[in-house]
Amino acid sequence: MPEPTVELDIELDLPFMREQEDEEPVDEEEVDGEDGDDAEEAEPEEVLERMQSAVPADAVSLGTLEYDIAHSPGLSWKIEDHFYLLPLRDAKYEWALVRITWDDNFGTYEWANDAVGSGFSDARAAARAMVAAVFESWTSEDDGEAAEARSEFLNGL
Repeated sequence: MPEPTVELDIELDLPFMREQEDEEPVDEEEVDGEDGDDAEEAEPEEVLERMQSAVPADAVSLGTLEYDIAHSPGLSWKIEDHFYLLPLRDAKYEWALVRITWDDNFGTYEWANDAVGSGFSDARAAARAMVAAVFESWTSEDDGEAAEARSEFLNGL
């Protein structure tokens, strides 16, 4: 078996992510004949459910990581990341690690593809190595609570 490898920040063309991004917002002005100011946007929970339902059936849900970062007095934000491990078929790599992440600034959920990897003995080994590599790359969030939350998440894999 080849030596396990993990690559970060690889742009993947995953159809289920692309389909979600390509969805065009409904122009409420055209639908209602109104000015669109009262147009209802999808609630974040609805968006999360729609994104989760788009994740392929063969993906492994690794769980959700949630914590708050207290950067400085009066400046904090919420981290909410839903991790999935995807087997890749007919690709250079065997696995992809993707997330549905909460953007606290814009109040939206977004896709993130963090890592790809190959050469692992099984899905669990791939998940642990890939998540660990991603966490190591997140150096800007090294406060105690963030490090503790990530450590607990990783230990649960």
